[in-house]
Amino acid sequence: MTIEELEAKLAETTSKLETTTAKLEETTKHSREWENRAKANKAKADELEQLKTDHATAIKELDELKAYKTQTETAAARATLAKQISDETGVPADLLAGDDEESMRDYASKLDQYAHPKPQGLPNQGSQPNGTANVGDLKAKETINRMFDNL
Repeated sequence: MTIEELEAKLAETTSKLETTTAKLEETTKHSREWENRAKANKAKADELEQLKTDHATAIKELDELKAYKTQTETAAARATLAKQISDETGVPADLLAGDDEESMRDYASKLDQYAHPKPQGLPNQGSQPNGTANVGDLKAKETINRMFDNL
């Protein structure tokens, strides 16, 4: 091989090296752009996941608040009904059991019967005596008659 051939070969190799170096730099630049895009996408994906988590938490809190509101409204309605029944029956509202008007009224009636029992009457009330009074002593008989004659 001659010097001219070597120089030609060197020039060709140098040209290929420059071309390859330029392609490598372009590819590296392109790779860096995609790397930056990937990092940006990763940050956006992380942000999206955080937003999804925040959304799920907000939905859970909203459901809890709705349940609390419903529970509070139910308790308020029950308290109003209990006060109304208490005013009508005289049984304190905090002693009433039940969640609807019928059960509260039944319980108020039972409490009222327990607290203020109705008289049952005498065991032989309304019947006639089946014998005569045993007053063996005549003096006692006369004393009793005199007692009732003065009335």
